[in-house]
Amino acid sequence: MSTFQASDLLGRAVVDGSGRRVGTVQDVVVRRDGDAYTVLGLVLGRSALAGRFGYGGPLEPPTPWKRVLGWMRRHERYVDWGDVERLDGEAVVIGVEHESLPRRWHDHED
Repeated sequence: MSTFQASDLLGRAVVDGSGRRVGTVQDVVVRRDGDAYTVLGLVLGRSALAGRFGYGGPLEPPTPWKRVLGWMRRHERYVDWGDVERLDGEAVVIGVEHESLPRRWHDHED
């Protein structure tokens, strides 16, 4: 795919291989390669508030917040950038079914 800004993806609807809407793009996972950034994948869900606080990867929330933040992230899924088939108008079309998507981006890391 071509060069674009992450903000072009945020908020877009995501449709899976069966044509079912599976969520919206809440965040973009990137890797920095020198002066360039490479998109690794997309975080889907209803809200990315907990993830934007930094919780969900190696950073563990304080005990009282663990259940609340887990509940907030219950709909979150990760799509590897290689599974994105195309950007179709205001939607991102992925070539995999919703059920096969990992719950969080760090669950997908090698």
